Amino acid sequence: MNPSYFRVRIPLTDAMKRFGTWFGASELMAPTPVAFSEVVPLSCDENGQWRGLALYVYSNACWTVFEDLTGAVASTPAADWLGFSEADEFIYAGYNDAIGYGEFVHTRDANILREYLYVEDDPSANIDRGYPSDTAVEPLTTWIEVARFVDDDELACSEKGLLWILGPGK
Repeated sequence: MNPSYFRVRIPLTDAMKRFGTWFGASELMAPTPVAFSEVVPLSCDENGQWRGLALYVYSNACWTVFEDLTGAVASTPAADWLGFSEADEFIYAGYNDAIGYGEFVHTRDANILREYLYVEDDPSANIDRGYPSDTAVEPLTTWIEVARFVDDDELACSEKGLLWILGPGK
């Protein structure tokens, strides 16, 4: 599984309601308490296919964290994320080491502080906007720095959370 998550600094219930409205998808499975070890088997059908957008959601510190198990929200432009994050602090981070892909978005107070996208095989898709001093991470120059941020982020881990499966949206 290629790690990808987003987090917003608001309570879990508010964050889930806001995301559901922003993403505009029908709910295929209501949020269900699960252990992290159960999320993939419960998110897939009998043929091993994802049943929809599978999100593993939990609170950590003052953040609500959404782990995107399916990659459905990857490559969402930072300007679109502002519709979800509003004025609250928000971070999206994800990478895929099989293809040399890294993405990072940081917003706060309805402003984009950092938008970074690195696609090793398609340099024309790369985006690098914002200043490292405005973000909570080291300077980003390749997908590896994004991977390091994701792998070292202590807020993006929980053994227990909610599994929420949505249909097609945005």
